[in-house]
Amino acid sequence: MSATKKSHPYFEYDSVKIWIAGAKYPVDATNTQESTLELLEKFCVAQGKNPDELVQSCLRTTSAGDLTISAKARREIDASIDSFVTENGYSGHQAIMLGNQIREFLIHNGVFMQGKVSFRN
Repeated sequence: MSATKKSHPYFEYDSVKIWIAGAKYPVDATNTQESTLELLEKFCVAQGKNPDELVQSCLRTTSAGDLTISAKARREIDASIDSFVTENGYSGHQAIMLGNQIREFLIHNGVFMQGKVSFRN
């Protein structure tokens, strides 16, 4: 799968387009973009959602008809991210960094997420 050729089916999702544009990957960051897209794909498959559905699952409509972030759904997705990286064999700094890459996708799509902090020794 080559993200640089934009042949990956995830490039068709609006949320991925927003994320890639917002992340402002340098032209020479091909490996970073590809690995991050692959990570997002694995997480979406684990959640049983496509990228747009993942973003939508964190939102709710208020009684006034406005779209807002669902605090409950955001907490659930945040916990799912932590579980996902652990279940895939990552721990410590690497787990935090990979989890934060998924959170970055949500952040660029308007879902406030607090990334974890890791200090490398």
